[in-house]
This record gives sequence, C-alpha cells and structure tokens, in this order.
Amino acid sequence: MKNTSKFILLILAIALTSCGAMGTKTLYKAEINLNKPTKIGFSQVANEDIMEKIVKGSTKIYDSTMTNQLATQNIKSNKIIIENYDGFESINETKIKSICTDNQLDGMILTQLKFLNVKYSSMFIPIGVSEDTEVEMQYYDANGHLLLHTKHNTHMGNSYWDFPSADKTVTDGTKGALGRIIKEIVK
Repeated sequence: MKNTSKFILLILAIALTSCGAMGTKTLYKAEINLNKPTKIGFSQVANEDIMEKIVKGSTKIYDSTMTNQLATQNIKSNKIIIENYDGFESINETKIKSICTDNQLDGMILTQLKFLNVKYSSMFIPIGVSEDTEVEMQYYDANGHLLLHTKHNTHMGNSYWDFPSADKTVTDGTKGALGRIIKEIVK
C-alpha cells in the first residue's frame, strides 16, 4: 500500500510540475551566446487601443508587470511607444536599431497579446467562460537582430481555482513570456 501511494504521489508531482511548462514555449532562439542586458526597451502591446477596449486597464497591467519583472533582475526598462504598432510584421530591423540607439538600449522587446475566451463545462454542462491570454514576445539586440521569440498561453500553462479575471491572466501571461526570455538571457 505504501509503495502504491508513493508511486501515485510521484506521478502526481510530475504531472503538476509539468503543467506550467506546457503553456510557455521558446519559438525561436538565436544560435549565439546571450548576454544579460542592463537596459531594455519594451513596446506597448500590439493594437494597444483595441486591447484597451476589449479589457479596460489591461495595457497598464502589462506595463507595470514588464517594469516590475525586469526590475527584479536588475534590468532597467523604458516603455517605448511605437507609432502604428499592430504586430511583429509592422516593425523592421532598421527601426529597432534606431530605437535602441536613440534611447541607449541594449535590446528591445516587442509584444503581442490575445484574449482567449475559453468555455468550461462539467459533464457537457457549460459552467463559465474565462478570459485567458496568449502573450507573444520577441527580444531583439541593439542591432535589430531577433534573439528570442517566446509565447505563454495562460489556458495551457496556468491553473486557477476559479475563472481568472483578465487582470490576472494578463499579469500571468506577461510574466510567463518575459520569464522565458529572462531565463534564456540569464543562463
């Protein structure tokens, strides 16, 4: 009986610790050694005005989470407003290099955020809808070269006792995607 319960606890521990990793992915990593930056710029979320209409206050939560998470790693940060930023495709290497030079930055993080309305059910009976998020980030060096591309999906990577608010999932999604970038940089 004791061996069975130990085995079940081991399987349960492995399953629960792997859940957090399911939601966070490194989609691209440059084949170079990454150095820890001292000062990083980060963009507003893509389509900031639309995101703000979907969930009021979400962009402020993103901004404060970015600043706080970078500060915990002793990395100074500046929010850089990019005109007409509506996604990764709307900015190029030259623009990033110019932003980094003008603001004396070691690198730049661009972010896209999507809200996911996930329906939950129990025994085929709908019990609610959550406001999960998917946050994608791209980290560029001061020369405008893409170094990292990460994604965090709160529906896949976070467990919540109750249906999470958008405030909670924006914070968790930002922490997840940025946390993966920091993990790769600080190695």
